Amino acid sequence: MKPIFSKTPPLGLRLFLAIIASIALILSDGQTNSMIKARSFMETAVGGLYYLANTPRTVLDNVSENLVDTNKLQIENKVLKEQLREKNADLLLLDQLKVENQRLRLLLNSPLRTDEYKKIGEILTAETDRYRQQVVINQGKNDGAYVGQPVIDEKGVIGQIISVGEQTSRVLLITDVTHAIPVQVLRNDVRMIASGTGRSDELSLDNVPRSVDIEKGDLLVTSGLGGRFPEGYPVAVVQNVSRDGSNYFAMISAKPLASIERLRYVLLVWANEDMHQAKVSSPEDVRNTVQQRLANQEKGVDTKKALVTNSGENKETINTDDVPSPDNLPEMNNNDQIDPELKEHRDED
Repeated sequence: MKPIFSKTPPLGLRLFLAIIASIALILSDGQTNSMIKARSFMETAVGGLYYLANTPRTVLDNVSENLVDTNKLQIENKVLKEQLREKNADLLLLDQLKVENQRLRLLLNSPLRTDEYKKIGEILTAETDRYRQQVVINQGKNDGAYVGQPVIDEKGVIGQIISVGEQTSRVLLITDVTHAIPVQVLRNDVRMIASGTGRSDELSLDNVPRSVDIEKGDLLVTSGLGGRFPEGYPVAVVQNVSRDGSNYFAMISAKPLASIERLRYVLLVWANEDMHQAKVSSPEDVRNTVQQRLANQEKGVDTKKALVTNSGENKETINTDDVPSPDNLPEMNNNDQIDPELKEHRDED
């Protein structure tokens, strides 16, 4: 008896066609504008599934929050109000210091540095296996995200955006085997490249000569080379240094400071628009920047909030009439002490 329907192609033939199609997609991925647009369209289309898969966790979080004891909420509310008052007082002082700093820079004829703007994003899904270290966040093209944008958390650098949809973006983590980031040792300004190993707790420092001064416990920060990551952000801590006499290069591994395995919220960084055109900072400048940031963290300054300063706001904030000029400088009191040499020159004039 003959079957009503024709037989399906053999399994081996289907596997062969699937392999050919996969190779064709891999070779054509990112090569043409049509493929980039197709990837962006598919990322946008799949974004709804991410939100749908994340719905149970959101519902459970809401239910658990509603079951919290009322007394505990009142205590937390009281503590938060006190902290808010303190932060508001600090912000008032910060605004005053910022205006004063701008005026002093004008007096010194020094260019203003635009503040980095940061925005919080939430992790929707994560893919952290040996060959793929990526996460998807709920910030997309509509929120201003762009390909190549650096992403950090409260401890250090996480990675950079590699694909952008309308409402979601895909972030390549620094631990991915295809990722590399230029870093430098904070202690002695030695620059090198930190590459991902596929493990969430390890980075590899390749092509480092044995004679380089690097030790276990050294802090690695971004150097600013390449113009992708702003300088001075912590990246990792050197965990192991092995110098084999038969090998010209040392074997160095480092542990990322960011909690790669426990990511929930991240910070998207919008750096200065002229960052790619600016001159690369010297190692000493990077060291000073890191030390200032560490000092601010010790003082309890909230680094997650940042102010956006544009040229229009600078014009409204700074009034050139308030800047002292040689004509309206305060006169010196006659009773003030004057150096004898200066007094002698003044008498001669």
